[in-house]
Amino acid sequence: MARSFLVLGFVFSATAGRLSQQNDLNEEELALADLEEEKPLEGDSLQTLISALDATTESLSHDLKAVVEPFRNQQPETGMLRQLIAALTKARQDKTGDLEALNKQLLSMAAGNSNSAELREFAGQYKNIFDEQFIGERIPPALGLSTPEILAKQNKVFHMTAREMGAAMLQDWRKVSKDAATYDEAFDRKLEETAAMLVYPQAQEKLSITGHLWAHLTNMYMLVVRSLKELIDKTTLSWNLGDVTIVGGNLCNAAAREARETFMSGASQKGAAIFEFGIRWLLGKHMEVVHDLTMSMPRHDAYSKDQNFVKELKKAEKSFIDEWAENFRDDFYSHLRMSTMNVQQARIMGALHDMEGMTTKSALRYELTDCSNINRASKRDRESFPACKCSNINHRVFCGTEEVAGRKFDALQTKSLPACTYSLPYCAAEASQHDLNGLATILNPNPAKKFYLPKKINGSPVLVKEGSFWRATGSKKTAGTVGLGFRQSMDINDFVDEKVKSMVRWGAKVEGVDGEYDEWIAVNGCDTLYKDLVDSAVDLLTLHIGSKMYDMLYEPKHAIRKNPEFARNVFEKMKGEKNDAFLGTAFPSLGQRKAVETEISRQEAEITEMAASLEQFKLALEKA
Repeated sequence: MARSFLVLGFVFSATAGRLSQQNDLNEEELALADLEEEKPLEGDSLQTLISALDATTESLSHDLKAVVEPFRNQQPETGMLRQLIAALTKARQDKTGDLEALNKQLLSMAAGNSNSAELREFAGQYKNIFDEQFIGERIPPALGLSTPEILAKQNKVFHMTAREMGAAMLQDWRKVSKDAATYDEAFDRKLEETAAMLVYPQAQEKLSITGHLWAHLTNMYMLVVRSLKELIDKTTLSWNLGDVTIVGGNLCNAAAREARETFMSGASQKGAAIFEFGIRWLLGKHMEVVHDLTMSMPRHDAYSKDQNFVKELKKAEKSFIDEWAENFRDDFYSHLRMSTMNVQQARIMGALHDMEGMTTKSALRYELTDCSNINRASKRDRESFPACKCSNINHRVFCGTEEVAGRKFDALQTKSLPACTYSLPYCAAEASQHDLNGLATILNPNPAKKFYLPKKINGSPVLVKEGSFWRATGSKKTAGTVGLGFRQSMDINDFVDEKVKSMVRWGAKVEGVDGEYDEWIAVNGCDTLYKDLVDSAVDLLTLHIGSKMYDMLYEPKHAIRKNPEFARNVFEKMKGEKNDAFLGTAFPSLGQRKAVETEISRQEAEITEMAASLEQFKLALEKA
């Protein structure tokens, strides 16, 4: 008790001059526990208290009023005043803590001073996570989530080997296609088999980066397409498609049309269906991870609870998948139609590959710095470069198919010859076949071999020449038959393979050559053209599907990964036709930053008013 009176004497018994220097008294001292004797307020101190209370009545601060109101009807004495100061001090401290929390929240929120700007900033965050989930150069930047949390979300959806991915995809495919016309269990197993064939290290690792899995899917597709050679139906052809035209029979036309019709149906159709599904399946899984990571960020908490926002985002995600999958499907069907158009294309690719080993090398420019630069040449015994010789005494020097020097020659002088300007010199006994000859032969627009038709059967004419054509007329001895069969040679019994059913129907015309034959005419045969067209188409499609899968990732306008327009597209798909004001109505979660900024301003005003009132209440206590 003696200590309390000593403190009271220290604080309240000072002279007026000393009190004037203590306008900022320690608040803890002012909030001492009740003393045994309380001093009523009167005079100047009472008037100061009344003025301070009146000021709170006019204040816009609801929290200030809430703190002061319980004290308004109490007896004006120093004890009451100390309690009021203590309560108001605590309220101001609480407000200060709330303000710090709001400012921290503001720093983590999406930027933008409008609904549109905020949505655009969200789309940018979404793109960053989308790209990193696909390419895996670094952990997806889901701000506010720890690395273990991010990895857990990735592994929840993926974390699979190539074989496991193939099995999971097929399991989901069977659920949606079991009753569909495109469903074929045997064909579907091809995909699973090809996944097991991928034995490179990455294919056997459990990975959660979409780009790795996309590469696995590409390789699986190429292997499955290549297997179409064994899966495409090669039964008897329907030659009525093209064996009769306005100018007569055209078996090459029939073979080409039949190959196209066959290639466009059956296994190819089934492949198109499952390939499109695989694209949708993998990109759907990718979107699932990106959506989860983006919406789990603390700054996007309000968005994740906004059902309209989430619904519109998922709608946008689905539209992206539809666009990419439809792009693949349309391109695949386009190449199905084109692949059988030119049997030579696959042969050309083979020829181009073989050209790498040719002796007659063509080059825009080349350098000769040593005799060893020339094929089968060596340096002379007593002379230095450019004096060279062919290693074999029977060899001479050629450029392309032209002989340009004997066994001993000057390399640089030889290089200056017109024949060697774009062709590397080489030593040989005779000129090698030019590297372009094989390709030129393949480019022959008539790839089919010759077949033969007899002019007579058992001595009776069955072909009559009409201008540049021959009409199959038949004879009494051929009555009851439908046409004249093609022969593989000028042997009456050497018929073309039955699977081709190759014939000229009676009454039809055919273009043929008879100048070098006596009793026969030669026509272009198509016994292997059908098979060649189908096999060539499969080879071309195998290469193309790999290129297309790669192109989908990098094509300038619609690239899946690192597309500079992707964030804008996300924004446009979610915004639609909504103006900025309606965006806030459609997505109530937008504008949270503005709401927090408004609350910060309100809290700052509350703290300012509380501080001003505290000063007045302290002054009243000092005057007491």
